[in-house]
Amino acid sequence: MLLKNVTSGESKLAKLRIGFLVDDTNVNYYVSDLVNYVDAHSSFESPVFITGYSKKKESLSIFKRVFALSKHSPLKALDLFLGSVFRRLIHRVERRIVLKKFPNFYESVDFSNNGSIKKVLVRGNWSKSGLILRFDEDDICEIEGLKLDCIIRCGSGILKGDILNVARFGVLSFHHGDNRENRGAPSGFWEVLNNVPSSGFIIQKLNEELDGGEVLVRGNVMTRDFWLLNNAQLLEKSNEFFKRLLTNLAKSTHLPVPEGVRLHGDKLLKIDSSVVLIKYFFLVIIPKAYEIIKNKIFSANITRWSVAYAKHENFSKSLWRYNEIQNPKGRFLADPFVFTKNGTDYLFVEDLFFSDNKGRISAIQLGDQGYEFLGVVLEEGFHLSFPFIFEHDGDTYMLPESSESREIRLYKCQNFPMEWSFERTLIKDVSAADTMVLKIDEKWFLLTNISSSGEFDHNSELHIFYATDLKSNSWQPIKTGNPVIFDSLRARNGGMFWQNGDLYRVNQVHGKEHYGKSFTVNKVTHLSEHGFNEEPVSKINAGFKEGAISTHHFSANTRIAAVDYCRLQRLRVAKKT
Repeated sequence: MLLKNVTSGESKLAKLRIGFLVDDTNVNYYVSDLVNYVDAHSSFESPVFITGYSKKKESLSIFKRVFALSKHSPLKALDLFLGSVFRRLIHRVERRIVLKKFPNFYESVDFSNNGSIKKVLVRGNWSKSGLILRFDEDDICEIEGLKLDCIIRCGSGILKGDILNVARFGVLSFHHGDNRENRGAPSGFWEVLNNVPSSGFIIQKLNEELDGGEVLVRGNVMTRDFWLLNNAQLLEKSNEFFKRLLTNLAKSTHLPVPEGVRLHGDKLLKIDSSVVLIKYFFLVIIPKAYEIIKNKIFSANITRWSVAYAKHENFSKSLWRYNEIQNPKGRFLADPFVFTKNGTDYLFVEDLFFSDNKGRISAIQLGDQGYEFLGVVLEEGFHLSFPFIFEHDGDTYMLPESSESREIRLYKCQNFPMEWSFERTLIKDVSAADTMVLKIDEKWFLLTNISSSGEFDHNSELHIFYATDLKSNSWQPIKTGNPVIFDSLRARNGGMFWQNGDLYRVNQVHGKEHYGKSFTVNKVTHLSEHGFNEEPVSKINAGFKEGAISTHHFSANTRIAAVDYCRLQRLRVAKKT
């Protein structure tokens, strides 16, 4: 795919030609987002729509619907009726919730009058079941003449036959579910109903095997409270990574190496009875409605974090024996980092004020007789947390979480521990949380949790960059590419410590719409500009402190360790105590 520029003597890559297999030229927002991306990007020619094959659906009046139901047995007719009622009811209840976070969710875009996008009409042949779609020889010749580099499946039907091989890189498609555990539809529904903590998606190259395509990209995010909210975040996140896939394909002219062979033993999930929707309504929506009403009467039930510390005695001391630090009135403490200066141990913590719901960074001095709360040491106009603190060349630095500023910001201590000043921005124009840095073999490595699409998810992606200088203007992704981990059960940083020359990274583990439910300690077995690997060595669940329901952070030096955890408390009580 190399073309030579005769005037300059330089070589450049030819633009890729992308086809979109769509039921109709009126498409949903997420399809239009991909189409517009391809249309605007310099690496691609104008996109092509392949359409015309879909089965026309008749718009039925209420009388025709009643007549259609009458053809079934009374029980089946009742089942179909209840299914329709509860599906509409669920959508009506959840519509407002999903639009608050994802305002484009219900949008559609009509490309019928868009002259820059070529439309090719094909007939298609549907199986008797109405599920499998093939194309005859004339259709295939028509599509073949377009000389497409790849086809993106955005329509209905299980594709079979020559269509799978007519484009250079085949047919690429989403599956909005973790196909290792969840095969079927609808997207985002079953994880919510079954309280699965993580919801996934894959991008695959299709083949003749149903749900057996070559997996090119896989990602997992924290399951949300509601079906449509969960569905929306999967659509948003997967779209961003499909764009990346296409961009990298244009640069490298080859697809990512697919995953190895995976066996599938789980049944295909589908809503084949109104019972499933009724169950969802009473197990998901009704409890949430009750919780909202109760919170309005008694004030919101919040998670109030606390921190505790101890001399860990070579990590042998049980966490229940750690000394709890009292939260200041109307605030909570979290994300403790242990730091030693001039022989004295300190904790640097997130200090969140309920009055403005904004975090500051505070310091606590530790001693043999107890602790002294020193107060706020760093405050900005935006939220701060996760005060990763370290020394370099005799100076003390901090990398607090500052995602609201859309920068990874480095601060330098001017008068320890109370006076800090902004030093420089390490990476800008990025929504990043819980950043940590360390130096190995004359290179600096920066581990951070980036939300690639919007700012709704800092839990799922671990990105690693490297540079030769801490204050570099050019941090480069490690050569295996980012994210190095794409899984809400493993990605988010929760601390770091060394023991006997080995590096350990703590990662947060999330439940269904449950931030920081527990944490895992991982031994880092490889970290270089060429790659990253770690092995889990222990998992810590909440409960080591009375009433604790979550824990998500651990930090230590050679003597002192600190942990955080949270309990449920009414907001009106937390503001007064």
